[in-house]
Amino acid sequence: MRWWDWRPLAGFGAGFVAAWAAGLTVQTSALLGLMIAAGVLLLTRLDGTPDPGWARDRLDRRHGARGEVQDLAWAMVGRDGRIGERVLRRLREVARSRLARHGLTIDDPETETLLGTRAVRTLTRTRAPLPTVADVVHTLDVLDRLGPRRATPNDDGAPADD
Repeated sequence: MRWWDWRPLAGFGAGFVAAWAAGLTVQTSALLGLMIAAGVLLLTRLDGTPDPGWARDRLDRRHGARGEVQDLAWAMVGRDGRIGERVLRRLREVARSRLARHGLTIDDPETETLLGTRAVRTLTRTRAPLPTVADVVHTLDVLDRLGPRRATPNDDGAPADD
C-alpha cells in the first residue's frame, strides 16, 4: 500500500524555486510553494468519476391496482385538513363518468336535483379553499347511491329491474 505521495512535495519545490528565482522573498516563495502543494494534493485526491445514481424499479401499475388506491389515500388530506388537487381531479373524473351513464354532465341543472347542492358545489369548486374531507366523503356517498346505471322505464312506466 502506498502511503506517501511525492507529487505535493514536488509541487512545493517547483513553486518555491520558481518564485525565489523570480525575485520574491523566501517567506513569500515558501507560501506560494505551500499553495501549489495544496493544489496538487487536492487534484491528486479528487475522483473525477460521477457517483452512480440509484437504480429505481419501475413498477407497471394497472388501473385500479392497490398502488393507485394507496397513492390517492396519501394525497387525500393536504394542508388545513383539506383535500389535494389530485384527489379533486380524480373525484371529478368519477363523477363525470357516473353522470354520463345517467345522461348528464356536471353543468346540467338536473344534476343538482340528483346529487344535491353540497355534492355539486364540491365538484364544481374552482377556487381556494379546496373542499374538506367530509365534503369529498359526502360526494362519494352520493355518487355511490346514484348507481352505475340509469333506471330505464318499462313499457308500463315502472323502472326496469336489474
